[in-house]
Amino acid sequence: MPTRKTSTSKSRSTSAKNSTGKKVTRSSGKSRVTTQSALEKNIASLNTKSGSSKTTSNAKSSRTTKSTQTKRTTNKKDRGVKHTRCKNIELFPCNSMPWRLEPRTNKFNLSWFMCFDHAVDQIERQGLQPRDYKLQCYISVPITDPLTGPVRTQRYVRS
Repeated sequence: MPTRKTSTSKSRSTSAKNSTGKKVTRSSGKSRVTTQSALEKNIASLNTKSGSSKTTSNAKSSRTTKSTQTKRTTNKKDRGVKHTRCKNIELFPCNSMPWRLEPRTNKFNLSWFMCFDHAVDQIERQGLQPRDYKLQCYISVPITDPLTGPVRTQRYVRS
């Protein structure tokens, strides 16, 4: 039975094949080489670290120290964000939000927050630099108040 060509079969094109009959891909093969060399480097580093038990224990302790150092820097009280205190009550229209994040550039809108952590989370989420914002705290929040951590009490602008 002869095959009939329809309009749909004409529109279909076969993929290019090389002389061996395999499909031709447009990949240059660089990603495979990079992956292979990275794998070889990882294996070599694993082999050198597992040479003696003394070396592995040192490697473990160095990893522990690095992780604790990282935790210490991230658990800082101010989380790397500076703020100022403000007496002007007109800048804080909502009684339950004593933190004010004011834009210096047009990257975001003026906003208020209930606590320091919420303001810092927003700053980190938007990837803001210190030149992009001004973080203010109303004077009703005591200086001795823990800015971050498990102990948080609700602060109000008007007592």
